[in-house]
Amino acid sequence: MTADARPDDAPTPAEGALRDTLAWVLRSIEHPAAAAGDWIAYEVDPHRATAAGLLTDASVPLTRLQRARILYAGLRSDGETAEERAVGSRLAIACAAAAWLFHGARITNHDDAALLTAFRSVTADLTLEPAVREMVCAAERRLARGTA
Repeated sequence: MTADARPDDAPTPAEGALRDTLAWVLRSIEHPAAAAGDWIAYEVDPHRATAAGLLTDASVPLTRLQRARILYAGLRSDGETAEERAVGSRLAIACAAAAWLFHGARITNHDDAALLTAFRSVTADLTLEPAVREMVCAAERRLARGTA
């Protein structure tokens, strides 16, 4: 019998879990709209806890990008602040870019010209993570080659 084990002991969190949680809380205080984008990414795929992690990883399944796009579109329409709505819009577009770049799939009804315009609006938004903007830029180049 082990003397130290008690059935009512709470499990000890993983070493970095508390640090990650505190970092997320601090970020949500400083940048609440970006934190909302990261929260959606975590809900879609807990292994990629940020929007940048979700959107720039070519191994993310298309179904997760589709789900994230729906949730980001919801943030675009239902966000509490203009900043949250803008982040939702940009990240929904970034989901479409990732689907196109990594899977060759179109997950919106927009035509090529509208997608190119949307992709350019994301790459021009310096408030987004550089890795997300770079991925969208690569999708823009791929789409532009197909429309030329």
